[in-house]
Amino acid sequence: MDNIVYCTGSSFFLKTDSGVEEFESQMIQKYRENVDSIKSRREWKTSGAGARFMGSFNPAAANDAGSRLARINGASLWGEELVYSATMGDVSGLYRKPLKDGAVEGHILASNEILISRISVAGDRCAASVGSGFERHIADFDLQTGQYRILTEGDVIEDYPCYAKDGRRIFFSSAGLAISPEGAHMGVGPSSILCYDMKNNDIAELFASNQYDYFAPKEDPDGNLLFLKRPYRSVGEKGNIWLDILMFPLRIIRAIGGLLNFFSVAFGGESLRSGQTGVDTKTRQKSEADLFIEGNVVNAEQALKENERSGEKFPGIIPRSWELIRAGSSGSLACLKKGVMDFTVCENGDIVYSNGNAVVRLQADGGEQLIEKCSMATRIIERKG
Repeated sequence: MDNIVYCTGSSFFLKTDSGVEEFESQMIQKYRENVDSIKSRREWKTSGAGARFMGSFNPAAANDAGSRLARINGASLWGEELVYSATMGDVSGLYRKPLKDGAVEGHILASNEILISRISVAGDRCAASVGSGFERHIADFDLQTGQYRILTEGDVIEDYPCYAKDGRRIFFSSAGLAISPEGAHMGVGPSSILCYDMKNNDIAELFASNQYDYFAPKEDPDGNLLFLKRPYRSVGEKGNIWLDILMFPLRIIRAIGGLLNFFSVAFGGESLRSGQTGVDTKTRQKSEADLFIEGNVVNAEQALKENERSGEKFPGIIPRSWELIRAGSSGSLACLKKGVMDFTVCENGDIVYSNGNAVVRLQADGGEQLIEKCSMATRIIERKG
């Protein structure tokens, strides 16, 4: 029986055998309504004939979508309710959401001093990735009071916390930061899987590699650890900082030329560059469009074709180099599925995963069942009962 919760955009979806129900984040909805209301009241200052007369005309202000940016960062079940973390503008918080039509959401904590990212709930405790600025660490929240304490420290990005079945250990991923002598962040190392023992206050490194990112750990009913693996891209592969500095003036000139060319194509239908028309330019730009997924640039069209060629029953847009791994008791690693974006482990041992195009159930015998077609589904949870 399907009883799966997943997130896409600013909404949660509950999939059962009778269908799919959508529950929008009321906090994000209210935030955007408030932002729109404030903009509407102030719009006269930057638009229209009056603004032109006063010299305050600013068309960009009316179209500024940045202040409406809000996102769901993490989600977990707390009894019959859903607890989720979200960022709205400069504020990040924890909220409780009953999965019932018309039910009102509750507030646990909101702060403009820390970013609350992914979370995991066990009993009345909530493990969360929190930070201010570039660093993130693992924190332990009391959901009844909203109070919390930071468990880890260092120049690292720690994320994807998940409680072990015993409730006293927290699995999470950790990536070291490269810091310059002046204190500037120069890069991020590969992610490894760590375990924090809350009873002994010990941290142990479980799986690490210089070639791959290991992240999103979860424990299955047999005590095996499952996690995602993808190729690690070092700073050198992403670019050369000294070359970037030398090329900066040239890139500024190119950017100005590109902006002028854009206006020529958009409003005149012709490109300033010989041999290009407005239609050809738009088509080329669309074909080169990539997606930014979990901090990585993914060519969705290329990945989809590769998954189709490989014979996937439900091909997705996540590269096959993103693998779902199971670590055995001996430490051996086995690939269970390729092209995985997010996943959860069910009580019966089944795995429900997202491949960017659909949410799919992977059974113990290797069989697959389509749960729902859904673009970019994340924060997957099994709802018990």
